[in-house]
Amino acid sequence: MKQEYDKIITLIGDYNSGEIDEAGKKELEDWIALDENNRLLFDRLTSEVELRKELNIMHGFNAADAFSSFERKHLRPAKRLWLRIAVAASIAIACTIGGYYYFLSEHSVNQRSFVLANNILPGKNAATLTLANGKKIALAEAHNGELSEEAGVVITKTSDGQIIYEIKDKGNRSGSKTNTLATARGETYQVRLPDGSMVWINAATTLTYPASFTSLKTRTVELNGEAYFEVSKDKSHPFIVKTAKQEVVVLGTHFNVNSYVDEGQTLTTLLEGSVKINGETLLRPGEQAQLSDNGSIKVTTANIEEAIGWKNGFFLFDKDDLPAVMRQISRWYDVSVKYEGEIPKASFDGKVYRNLNLSKVLEVLKYANVKFRLEGKTIIIMP
Repeated sequence: MKQEYDKIITLIGDYNSGEIDEAGKKELEDWIALDENNRLLFDRLTSEVELRKELNIMHGFNAADAFSSFERKHLRPAKRLWLRIAVAASIAIACTIGGYYYFLSEHSVNQRSFVLANNILPGKNAATLTLANGKKIALAEAHNGELSEEAGVVITKTSDGQIIYEIKDKGNRSGSKTNTLATARGETYQVRLPDGSMVWINAATTLTYPASFTSLKTRTVELNGEAYFEVSKDKSHPFIVKTAKQEVVVLGTHFNVNSYVDEGQTLTTLLEGSVKINGETLLRPGEQAQLSDNGSIKVTTANIEEAIGWKNGFFLFDKDDLPAVMRQISRWYDVSVKYEGEIPKASFDGKVYRNLNLSKVLEVLKYANVKFRLEGKTIIIMP
């Protein structure tokens, strides 16, 4: 058991220093997936504990003694093992990334920014549902169970945080009534549509759809932002996703659509099945269509993991430039981004979990030697 913990401590230290290899990443991810306690410990050691240790070192504070005192006074014996592991790991991490502390002490602006950023939490499972009659429901505050019933359609919220539509009256004619599910910056949600199709919507996104598809020839929804679709098969009723610049027609398939206006292009990534874009471009599984603002479409081999990383709980960067990275961070943490002078040239690769505080995510900038400061909820990139 001790050898296992020692190995995990080493892997987390390597993770924080950016020196972990692919085999180590896989081993660490498998360990995290084993138990929720592992996930909680990993999050602490790579965000809050690391930052606290950093500040303690800079001020000559003995973190190990403080943790031991806290353990004796406040933690039950059953929980002490986790704390001892956390202390050992924080010490190992401190040794591994001692150069990072020196870097921060030499750059007080960045140090202060990391402290402030540690207080900015990641996004959450929340959204606002607007019914056909204009009623708005804040889903994060709504109780689980039935939310509304109208024209034979029952809308419920489940305990795991999703909206489900159930058609009670199969002959109802409520197709002309539309609902809108909207997430703000820093929110994400999922909905099971009246036909059984599942949709996950990313931050700063709106999805508009009929309260019932029963009387309609097509299952048409409108998207502004980003969403992942798992469409129920129905050959007689094509499923159509409309965005500002394209129309995707499917029968039953899994795909992701990124239609954020500030991205400058619309990306459609197909995981399985087939889709047709704007009536002409047919995608095969594993392909991505890039629709530019001038209307041209380019089909490439997709990086599936990157395209749906947001749905699976992480950012995945694959040779992304700085503005592309900052747009994702801005939406999820509900912060603004400004550039002073010329935008630094930098390329980013790697995975960062979306459940970490902003300070941890911003370490990707440190590794690329990008200087920044945080003023309130605005990240200012410096030349």
